[in-house]
Amino acid sequence: MTLELLTALVLLAGPVQAPADRTDENAEGLVAVVVEDLRKAELVLDVDEIANRLAYSFTLVDKGGRVAGSFAYLEPLRRMKERGGQINELRFDLLGVHSYGASAIASYRLHMSWVDGGIRHRLEGWSTDVFERRDDGAWVLVHRHRP
Repeated sequence: MTLELLTALVLLAGPVQAPADRTDENAEGLVAVVVEDLRKAELVLDVDEIANRLAYSFTLVDKGGRVAGSFAYLEPLRRMKERGGQINELRFDLLGVHSYGASAIASYRLHMSWVDGGIRHRLEGWSTDVFERRDDGAWVLVHRHRP
């Protein structure tokens, strides 16, 4: 087959479209649900539920520095629960989610208050979460930047 014949066949066939990926159609809605599920789990310190939604390589950057790895993030929450600490308020206001293929970014205004070791704490400010869609279609949190 000559190059000219091959080119003519390709032109006659018309443009090739990739099959629609239904997960991309509502990626932002799916990620918003995961953000809310994470908020609810964090509110009651449900470390197992949070762990199901985190990448093993999860990182957190906040005023306290940088935490690398899901275990390093989850273990302080687990210990806080064991000590009887509790989160009194955890709100995510003005949530905005934008997807970029298999990645998504969620930004929101964070309002959080908690008691740990008899000491009251409060945190407010903008937070950003970065998600990745795994091969099985689940969205997992890979990075969080908090005030």
